[in-house]
Amino acid sequence: MKRILSFFILILAFNFALKAQNKSSYTSNKAAIKSFNKAVAYMEQRQNKMAIAEIDKAIEKDSNFLEAWLLRAEIYDFLGNVNESYSSYVKVFEIDENYDPALSFKLAANSYKIGKYSDAKNYIDFFYNEVDTIKYKNYDFRRLKEFIYFADNAYNNPKDFKPINIGPGVNTQFDEYWPSLSVDESILVFTRQIPINPNSNSRNPESMHEDLFVSYFDEKTGQFSRAIPMPGNVNTKLNEGAQCISADGKTCVITACNRPDGKGSCDLYIMFLENGKWTNPKNLESINTSSWESNPSLSADGKYLYFSSGRPGGYGKTDIYRQRIDEKGNALGEAENLGTQINTAYEELSPFIHPDGKTLYFASRGHPGMGDFDLFYSKLDDNGNWSKPVNLGYPINTLGEERSLIVNARGDIAMFASNAGKRDLDIYFFLIPEEIKPKAVTYVKGYVYDIKTNQRLEAKCELFDIESGEEMIKLTTDKTTGEYLVTLPLERDYAFNVEKSGYLFHSENFSLKNIKNPEDAFILNIPLQPLEEGVRVVLKNIFFEFNSYELLQESFAELKVVVDYLNSNPNLKIEIGGHTDNVGTKAYNKTLSENRAKSVYTYLISKGIDKNRLSFKGYDFSVAIADNETEEGRALNRRTEFKVISNK
Repeated sequence: MKRILSFFILILAFNFALKAQNKSSYTSNKAAIKSFNKAVAYMEQRQNKMAIAEIDKAIEKDSNFLEAWLLRAEIYDFLGNVNESYSSYVKVFEIDENYDPALSFKLAANSYKIGKYSDAKNYIDFFYNEVDTIKYKNYDFRRLKEFIYFADNAYNNPKDFKPINIGPGVNTQFDEYWPSLSVDESILVFTRQIPINPNSNSRNPESMHEDLFVSYFDEKTGQFSRAIPMPGNVNTKLNEGAQCISADGKTCVITACNRPDGKGSCDLYIMFLENGKWTNPKNLESINTSSWESNPSLSADGKYLYFSSGRPGGYGKTDIYRQRIDEKGNALGEAENLGTQINTAYEELSPFIHPDGKTLYFASRGHPGMGDFDLFYSKLDDNGNWSKPVNLGYPINTLGEERSLIVNARGDIAMFASNAGKRDLDIYFFLIPEEIKPKAVTYVKGYVYDIKTNQRLEAKCELFDIESGEEMIKLTTDKTTGEYLVTLPLERDYAFNVEKSGYLFHSENFSLKNIKNPEDAFILNIPLQPLEEGVRVVLKNIFFEFNSYELLQESFAELKVVVDYLNSNPNLKIEIGGHTDNVGTKAYNKTLSENRAKSVYTYLISKGIDKNRLSFKGYDFSVAIADNETEEGRALNRRTEFKVISNK
């Protein structure tokens, strides 16, 4: 649009030049006209500096020479100097606003670009009121008006925004950008632009390349430690950057360009942290195309990878997609374009999916903003639809370029890169205004270990929302440390099942409702018992109606785990034991506990488990595991157990 408009008005200027060789309605100064004509000739020869020198001479000889000011405006517009172009157009309007009212469109566009939003609003209103807009249907004036009105309102209603430099451990004299943070905020990975030759002082782009660095939060100092290059064979002489790290800090997806194994200009690669070093980056061949792919963001549950791509079939130059993946980063199905609610005919970049799994932050030139790329957020509803994007507001967004913003799990702090009016980009953080916060989440972490030897174990874990039965997380603990870390929404109750071959599976539940300090991790270390005759496990996620043996819906997720476990251990014979508290008579509780055990027994048979492998027994309150004098103790005593009879 800019080029079409410039060309159109430049043709007008040359037409005026032909007339000005003899006379002008705005000057009779022959010396001024002569300099004007020389400027036109220089423009035709693309000698821009000479053209500017001559047009400035013409204006010096007659400051009201309108055609000279107009030509000056177009020369500077052609050269991309918006400020000089704008001031020259203003002078044209001051001399005669009726000369060509359509120039008000150009003034509106330029004043918007330099952040003079109030002036832009006046000029676009003038255009609408004084110009037959039908004649200018090729001008996207409706879009320009929408952007101007938004920017003017945002500028006059600023957000509370006080960015703080993240500190010298991360920021240097070089550019630092693209921050990515583990969910516990202990690991910060970012991109740094450094000289290809460490002994060179040149800062030319050709002399620089991008590498990935990592910094660890120091609890003692309250600062991020001195950053180091990411351990392993990660960085090369080529560019590595625009990365994301997983919630647990064990997986990293990076962008690398022009590699021998690449499929396009820039591709996505995945690597894993093993024994303190990152594995060699592996091309995500099932996701990449021959087009540009970059700006990855992993969902906290590891099920989706969000990214930007210029692949064919999108809505604009670059669109945001998401891809369902397995734990190795392999694509499961086709990549999903996020649709026209997010993507526009322009550019969308730098997606960041918050750990709540519902709030997407991204940069766009296509939605109403303050100038260049602005930051927005959109929320995913329960039906899989994205809400209308919301601009984060001024001064978070400015007339310049904003992108690569991330938000912590608590939803109260954001990180981004900015030059803050200086030469170099640094990483900053700020408190997020209340109205643009995502839903807060917390994280659960711990390790799995052998209850007899205390040896850390690699094990499979599944987490379910107890109420809905929805599988929230499926993971494998670290093979060396047995550790895990998962991000979960607050205000829910969760079932946690852990399984390893040769061990009795473990059943756990916990609540994240009414958490006073969500910033504190929920610690849950899981002991596993070797699979031996006589060992028991409490099925903590089997629930019944009050004073009833009818299984509640919330029980079925755990019962499925039991079925799968029995199918994986075909020689295993078990007893289902029912237990109650001491409220009521012994006879009543004996019957109730037996019926509850039988309900589980019957359910397992209905799912194909051979009844000869199963037995059930009611123990009433004769085998208490807690004090029946308190409500907490009675709740623990009301339980269903799984006892190993034999494994032959």
